[in-house]
Amino acid sequence: MPIFDYYLIVDWSANAKPKRGADSIWYCLVERTGSGIRRRLLANPATRWQARDEIAEILKSLAAKQRRVLAGFDFPNGYPAGFAKSAGFTGPPWRAVWDGLDTLIRDGDDNGNNRFEVAADLNRRISGGPFPFWGCPPRRQSATLSMYKARAYDDKTPERRLCEAQLPRSQPCWKLYTTGSVGSQALMGIPVLKALRDDPALAPVTLVWPFETGFGPPDPTLPWHVVLAEVYPSILPIKPKAGEIKDAVQVETIARHLAKRDTRGELADDLSGPDSMRYFDRQLIEQEEGWILGAGTFC
Repeated sequence: MPIFDYYLIVDWSANAKPKRGADSIWYCLVERTGSGIRRRLLANPATRWQARDEIAEILKSLAAKQRRVLAGFDFPNGYPAGFAKSAGFTGPPWRAVWDGLDTLIRDGDDNGNNRFEVAADLNRRISGGPFPFWGCPPRRQSATLSMYKARAYDDKTPERRLCEAQLPRSQPCWKLYTTGSVGSQALMGIPVLKALRDDPALAPVTLVWPFETGFGPPDPTLPWHVVLAEVYPSILPIKPKAGEIKDAVQVETIARHLAKRDTRGELADDLSGPDSMRYFDRQLIEQEEGWILGAGTFC
């Protein structure tokens, strides 16, 4: 039996100014119906504030109608093991990172933000130098933030999460700038996830996968209607047609793909992760690192 009724996929952005079109925020909402899969929304808000407010209203509306929604966001929802402790964040690791970044990040209604300053401060806390975060415009360089990778990563500070080992093309969360980087999106996106998770209207009916659900489908006996998750649109080989915007095509393609897998009963396996995963790794993923939906199962 399918788990969800709706699938909302969000392509995030760390733009410092309002922007639409290519390389900006896109989201798509599809519905699984008795006759198939139908697109309900495809939107391109110009700012993160606008996107957050629109997404919150969508989730609230569907939850109020007793619909179950999978909301996937295309940036790392967590960091490699040990980050929370080394950054000085206290509490359960995944939640400590969400709360900690929320206190540090400033994001204006015009998209103006302090992500490079935050990265430099986190580097100061962790290493006293320009590590582990890297990548910035020349004018943003400092003693604790460099345009280039400062040194090699190690067991104490891994470069990649366990899920990213399944996806060699994915970028590490430490890279903040230039082509393919996702580090800035994570810094700017995690506070938005926290805002959605803690919204008074959504908090009683929202779970974060796999941090709150465990590595598996959410318990159907619990009163949930929204599951927040991490996705990676490039997990599928998507080739836009002439004149199409890749970001727009990707969010709809992933939304439809997940809806089809849910219809066939395969999404439960995706939510459970690869069968070969070790117990210790599973614990690390559930408590701190998170996982990309589909990594190791449908890719």
